[in-house]
Amino acid sequence: MLRSGASELALTVEFRDDTADPAALRYGVVLRRQGGGAVFGHEALELSDFSVPPLVVRSPTETRTMVERDGVAAVDIGPPLPSDVSFLAHEGSNAKDAPSGSPAARVRALLEKVEVHVGLDTLAGWAASSTQRGAPLREPSLLRPTRRLSALGLNLTSAWHELKNRPSAEWGATLDLVRLGLGDHVDTVVVALDPGSGHGALYLKLTSSDDPIPAANLSDGQLTWLAYVAMARLGGDRSLLAIDEPELRLHPALLGRVMGLLTDLPGSPQVVIGTHSDRVLAMLDDPADAVRVCSLEGGKAVVSRLDPAELPRWLDEFGDLGQLRASGYLDRVVAEPAPTDE
Repeated sequence: MLRSGASELALTVEFRDDTADPAALRYGVVLRRQGGGAVFGHEALELSDFSVPPLVVRSPTETRTMVERDGVAAVDIGPPLPSDVSFLAHEGSNAKDAPSGSPAARVRALLEKVEVHVGLDTLAGWAASSTQRGAPLREPSLLRPTRRLSALGLNLTSAWHELKNRPSAEWGATLDLVRLGLGDHVDTVVVALDPGSGHGALYLKLTSSDDPIPAANLSDGQLTWLAYVAMARLGGDRSLLAIDEPELRLHPALLGRVMGLLTDLPGSPQVVIGTHSDRVLAMLDDPADAVRVCSLEGGKAVVSRLDPAELPRWLDEFGDLGQLRASGYLDRVVAEPAPTDE
């Protein structure tokens, strides 16, 4: 939106965590356009009583201050930061170094547990070599400790090395998920180690062959499924998982398996999916609650809900939301956006 001409963009996240203090927290930031990028214009951190002044505020004209609340004296948390730095990310700020129970530290911890995936780099080795690129999901890579699958799946081999080192019962459940997507003929997943270099290579072992299949020879769909299983089995402390277009590189049957994985994640985090797939829409149990329709109207991004009163009548005729959208009637069940809609 900023690149397309908007002067500013406001983002707000509201959440609860599982700390002893059940108060809801709200963190908001306004980004302003500057040159070809964005700068922080205003930040606010609030507690559940959102009618009182924010707990922490930073703007171009204000210092960042913790105001008096419930008899607690005001605390100065530092001078204004440069406009391109958020106080939650600044190395020298109390938001980074504050005690774990403080609101700023809780917000920072929860935002750090947001996991975002915008696709997997499954480029074939022959294509990578012809364009002088690497194929990181298919090539041996340096093994590093990991708690989650990284962006683009670049640490996939390290992720499977972590899973293989877990207790046998957990490893058995992980292999069951692999077989759920790739078939019962899967024997195991192998991570071959090179002790001299510290690198590992990923293989898929089938019961029908003594020789495991290297990641370089797996199909995009097979490699993508291994990545989704690793994503599901790791990152149990995530606060939110966002995935863009999970349908890419997957057979329609495997896409259904992925949706099943995402509805049964450890810790039950919020899951946000961006999709153009009618098949994904068809799998939703409660589309009126789950779906937001994003559209561009005169250069303005509009996010709308579905009309819960109109939707059942249309679903009776078309069967599911995917068929309704494929038939071109989705606009008939889009509700008028309210001023408070996210």
